[in-house]
Order: sequence, then C-alpha cells, then structure tokens
Amino acid sequence: MNDSSVAKKQLVALKRKLDSAIESRNSLEEDANLHSSLLIQFITKLSLVSKGIDLELDNRLAQLRMLFSKSAPLNDIEAKIVVISKLLQQHSITNEKNIVHLHDQFNQAGENLQKINGLPGDLRRELRGLLSKTKESKDALIQYVPLLSQLLAFYDHALKAKNAPTKQGVLPSAQLILPVSQSKNDLDLALFDSSILEKISVSLSTLPLSKGHTNELLAIKKKLMTDKSSDEVLLHLIDIFDVIVADFKDEQNSAKNFLTRLSATLTTVQSAVKETIVTQKKSQKTNEKINQKLQSQLVDMTGTVEKALSLNQVKEDINEKLQFIASTLEQKSKFEQQSHQELADKLNDMSAKVDQLEQQSRVFEHKLIEQQRKSMQDALTKLANRAAFDNYFAKAMVRFHHKPFQLALVVLDIDDFKKINDTYGHTAGDKTLQVIANTIVKNVSKGVFVGRYGGEEFVLIYSQAQEQALTLELNALNKYIARLPFKFKSNKVSITLSIGATHIRADDNIHIAFERADQAMYKAKKQGKNQVIYVK
Repeated sequence: MNDSSVAKKQLVALKRKLDSAIESRNSLEEDANLHSSLLIQFITKLSLVSKGIDLELDNRLAQLRMLFSKSAPLNDIEAKIVVISKLLQQHSITNEKNIVHLHDQFNQAGENLQKINGLPGDLRRELRGLLSKTKESKDALIQYVPLLSQLLAFYDHALKAKNAPTKQGVLPSAQLILPVSQSKNDLDLALFDSSILEKISVSLSTLPLSKGHTNELLAIKKKLMTDKSSDEVLLHLIDIFDVIVADFKDEQNSAKNFLTRLSATLTTVQSAVKETIVTQKKSQKTNEKINQKLQSQLVDMTGTVEKALSLNQVKEDINEKLQFIASTLEQKSKFEQQSHQELADKLNDMSAKVDQLEQQSRVFEHKLIEQQRKSMQDALTKLANRAAFDNYFAKAMVRFHHKPFQLALVVLDIDDFKKINDTYGHTAGDKTLQVIANTIVKNVSKGVFVGRYGGEEFVLIYSQAQEQALTLELNALNKYIARLPFKFKSNKVSITLSIGATHIRADDNIHIAFERADQAMYKAKKQGKNQVIYVK
C-alpha cells in the first residue's frame, strides 16, 4: 500500500470523526436550547406566581428572562441568579414569620371564641376539634385558608346562637327573668345589666387610677350595680367617664408642671453657665492687663538700673519702682480673690439648681414607676393583672426554650361565682375575689407567680415544681379554700375552685400551653367541680 492510499484513508477517518463531532455539537446545542427554553418557561411561570409579592423580585426575574432570550454570557446569568436567590431567601424568612403570626392569631381567635358565654355545646366541641388540628404550625399560608373559612363559620354560628330569639318564654341564663308587666325599657335594662355591666365592672377593676380617683370609681361602681333605673345607670356611666377623664387630666397636668419646672431650671442653669463663661473671660482679660503692667514695671526697673550713675540713685529708683510693683501685686491679689469668690458663688448656685432638678426628676420618676406598677396590678385584688401575666409568662417561656426546666402553668376558676353576684350582690362578689386572692398568695410556695387573669379566673406559674409536688399543693389549696367560712346575709356559703394544671413541653408556645391548662380546668368543672385536673 502506497503513501497516497494511506493518507486518503486517514482523511476519510478524520472526516468521519469531524462529522460525528459536528453532529454531537448540534445535538448538544439542541439540548441546550431545549433546556434554555424550558428554563425560560419555568422562570416565566415563577414570575407569574410571585408577581406582586415584591417589585424588585419581579424586575430581577424579568431581567433574567431577558438574559436567557439573548443568550447572554453565563457569568451574567449566574450573577443575576445569585441576586434572585438572596431575594427568595429573604421572602422565605418573611413567609415563615407570617405563618407563625397567622398561626398564633388563628389559635388566639379560636380561644377567644371558646370563652364566649352561652356558646352551644356542640359548637364548642367542633371548635375544640378544629383547634386541635392547628396545634402544629402549617407549612404554607395557603393551608390556613380552609381553616380560616371554618373559623369564620364558627363565628357566624356563635353570633346567630347568641342573637337567636328565646323560645317558650324562657330567657338564656345570661339574662334576667322579668315579670310580664315590666316595660320594654326595663327588659332592655335587665339585658344590659347582665351582659354589659359585668364586663364594665371587671374593666373598672383593672384601671390604674390614682388613689383618690380609685375610691371615687369604686363608690360609683357600687351604685352602678345596685341601681336598676336606666336613667340612673346612664348617669353612673357618665360619672365613671368623668372620673377617668379627671384622672387623666391630673396626670397630664402633673407631667406638664414637671416639664415646665424642668425647662425653667435648665434655662436658669444654662444662663448661669453662660454668665460664668463671660465673667471668666472678662477676668482673664483683666488678669492679662495686670500681668502686662507688672511686666512693664519690671522692664522699666531693669532699664533704671542700667542707666543709673550711682548706687544711691539706683536705690531711690528701685524703691520707687518696687512700691509700684507691690501696689500692682496687691491689686492683682484682690482681683483674683474677688474673681474666685464670684466663680464659687455661681458654681454653688448652679449646684443648688442641679440638686433641685435632680430632686424633681426623682419625684417624677417615682410617679412613673408607681404608674407602671399600677398598670401591671389588678385594682381589686392587688394581684398581677393580665398584662403582667402575659409579660411574665412570655419571659418564662423564653428561658424555658433556652434551657428547659420544670415550668408549670395553673388556671383556677371559682365555681358558681355568678350565683354569688346574682344572689348577694357584686359587693359580696368583690369581697370573695379579694379573700380568695389573699388565700392563694398565702398558701402557694414562695416564688410562685400569682395573677388574676380576668373575672373569677386566676393563674399561677411555677418555676421549679415536679408533677406530684404541684398536684399535692394545689389539692391542699383547694381544700383550704373550701373550708373558708364565707357568710353572706347570714347564710354560710362554701366556695370551691376548679383547677387545671400542666407542665410546659418542648414543642409548646404560649397559646398552646395556656389552652391545655384551660381545657384541664374546664374538664374539672365538667367532672363535678371542686377538684384538680393535671394534664401532661
């Protein structure tokens, strides 16, 4: 075989390889174009899904589509994808926060609906079942849409049940039964007494007013609960608003007076400082003039010595010059003493003004602390109020999730408390709440948080108590309260508690934990009251 035929065969083989490479490249280009097309379609659909969420994200996705359509360099596409990934990550974090917020709001709304008086039993059971499904947070906001629809339906049923007309002449337990002869106004007042005045009474107990206005408010509150005329009730309500407004005005005037005194004192101190600076500058200039005069006299005396022709002449001239220098030094000394005295007087005056200012600040700071304390205290029982409980429990939960410990929540409710108010009056009810509050404080372990949650419901938070020790203490508390000698209108009345307790779990949040303790308390009531139910 000659060299020519070998070369031809090699050329043919190379041509086949080249054709194969070209075909493979065309195939790769087709695949790349197909993938690019699919990716552009995906980005387009992603843009449509996320449209309106964020304007910047919309713009970035549009720019990415443009880069793909123009077959832009891979580096440009990669840089754009990095920016979009960061935006999507930020939205993912925001979305998770929104899910947590919606989850908490959903459960809070359900819990509030459960606590409505007069809610039908079947509706309450269905609502409890719905809330049990939402103990764990969902993965996406869209999953809450059907749950929210169900919750809205429950609210609609609750409103219809609450507003439904009475049947067979029997009023709901929340209303007062009236003789047929009573007028419509009297009926309205009866409904008003039972449904609204009770809430007003509870709200008034939580107002952090000054001592004088609190006494006025309690006096009006007693009249509000005893008078039955609609005109009298309305007048009492107006009196209540007047007392609240008067207290707010007193607080406003107190703050205004303090700020006025503060401003005046600061102005005085500022003026004194400016005056001191001006005086100091004048003193400095005067001192410089005296120093220049002394310098001139010393130079003059030196010149006299150099020019003197005899020792006697030097003595005479020096004596004369020394007298002038002594006089100038005396003048300088008196001036410095006077300046120092003036400066000391001004500093003492400023110090007195500052002391006065500090004293005024301490008085006002004390008032602010006292006001804050009152805002966290239940006015009737002097226990911590709902706001104080929320604050304390939230901090305790943070500590628990940081480093778990034996954290327990207890909900207590006075059995048949409404009967006491209806039978013996609200004054008796208030006294009962005060006695039970004091009894709870005295009979629980040291360091236990005790608060009034609202109405006749109390809450306890234990920080270091095992299940057995906790239930023993709560049962002992319940027995002690049941033995208290309550007496109303010469009638001895036994008052008991229904108590629900639970320990906080690792997967709990504030609402889940409270709901579990609250349900335990309701279970205690359903099983006969006057008992403690603990749930794990």
